[in-house]
Amino acid sequence: MPNLARRTIALALLAAAIVAGAIALDLAPAAAQSDDETGRIVARRLDDGRTEFGWQPAGAARVLPRARYFPADAQVDRWLNSSPVEVDDAEIGRINARLLDDGRIEFGFTPTDGERILTDARYFPAAPRPNRWLRSTEITIGPLVRYVAIAAGWYHSCAIRDTGEVKCWGSNGYGQADAPTGSFTAVSAGAGHTCAIRESGAITCWGRSSGTVWVGGAIEELYTGQTDAPTGSFTAVSAGRWHTCAIRESGEITCWGGQPINIEGYYAEVWELATPPAGSFTTVSPGHNHSCAIRESGAIECWGNNQYRQSDAPTGSFSAVSAGDIHTCAIRDTGAIECWGWNDFGEADAPAGSFSAVAAGDAHTCAIRTGSGAIECWGSNSSGETDAPAGSFTAIAGGDRHTCAIRESGAIQCWGDNNTGQIDAPTE
Repeated sequence: MPNLARRTIALALLAAAIVAGAIALDLAPAAAQSDDETGRIVARRLDDGRTEFGWQPAGAARVLPRARYFPADAQVDRWLNSSPVEVDDAEIGRINARLLDDGRIEFGFTPTDGERILTDARYFPAAPRPNRWLRSTEITIGPLVRYVAIAAGWYHSCAIRDTGEVKCWGSNGYGQADAPTGSFTAVSAGAGHTCAIRESGAITCWGRSSGTVWVGGAIEELYTGQTDAPTGSFTAVSAGRWHTCAIRESGEITCWGGQPINIEGYYAEVWELATPPAGSFTTVSPGHNHSCAIRESGAIECWGNNQYRQSDAPTGSFSAVSAGDIHTCAIRDTGAIECWGWNDFGEADAPAGSFSAVAAGDAHTCAIRTGSGAIECWGSNSSGETDAPAGSFTAIAGGDRHTCAIRESGAIQCWGDNNTGQIDAPTE
């Protein structure tokens, strides 16, 4: 009987700690990056009738989250959810709890992007000894995979893990998804090529180094050199359709690829790259055949093709800019988004409100709202590219007809066209 009682208490505790709020665990980086997250829920009944919960990682000290109390007067049979449970700054899910008719507390755990898990040991007793911590059996939540940067090209996508490793998926006809080894700090995907910045500051590019033009009524592919990265140390890189731009440590912009082509008087699909403006910049973003950048002053400057006024940047101070196919969007210092250029699908009709990030795709745009982290999209939805999922996100990237974003947990979620697997984001 004593053994059975101890077992019942332990099982209940397992569920009980699940009610805890935003849990911040101090785990070794290796465990957070590659291993399953394992630990035990701990709980105790306080003198005031509340139940306090915590999480004890395997091989580490007990962690008490900020929101860690289940109320004594909770409504019966109503599930309550905690704020995100975090391990090494990565979200692993939310804890759920409800009071039963017999006074016990039932617990469950909902992993990030998963469904609620109800273990066999999920009940905290109605009348435990006060102020005595009880432990659950060990819980395995699953591997913690965290990404810190995201990029969406035409038909492929890439991301950087917290280890610095680049992973790409989707179309690979030109090797644009064959990411090199090493540790990187930034990545950007273009039409058929990808470029990334190594920890040393050097840029490495891979994939397509050509563009298509009409010659004599037929399409020909000619060398354009968008993967011919210059030497030096850089702080930012961005890949457009047939050209790439980067910011040197000095703040100067350097661009390569997409040189002017006009063969036999026929219209060339590869437009003139144009020389980037002089000065010091903090952000750069190439589109189809135009580019935009933000000066240190916050002013935006655009150059290249302006057939649809995609290079007619507004005045004012901005914190972010994203060049799409033939439209551009930027975030003012106030958090408001302003877009200009082509708008046949409403891709330039930015919603009101405050935003922290914006991504312009082919004929659609998505942005992350300030505070909530929710994504809002507008423009063309021919392949579901504006059907943003619910949840809180930290980064976003727009491709041709697909979109990818990073959740607060560090997990990637993509949506839209998937004809080449460009939304099949890795889970490890």
